[in-house]
Amino acid sequence: MTGLDELENAPQVKEFLRETISSMINDLVTQETQLINTYHDNRTMPFDFYNLTIREIHTKIECKRDVYKRLTGEDLEQAMA
Repeated sequence: MTGLDELENAPQVKEFLRETISSMINDLVTQETQLINTYHDNRTMPFDFYNLTIREIHTKIECKRDVYKRLTGEDLEQAMA
């Protein structure tokens, strides 16, 4: 298996991964914000559904960060700094 650093376009691949995964995470954060606002504006939504959906969003975010780290060997937050 070839390491990412051994590829000819490694910097471009890392940049592509960083942008793509960051965009996915931003979309999830937007969904989370919308869900929070909806729940606070309309308390008829079942709390269990709200709570499980928030957990699912956080799990997806962590998974995306983990995939980035496994592919590039660095934390997403460090790459964005």
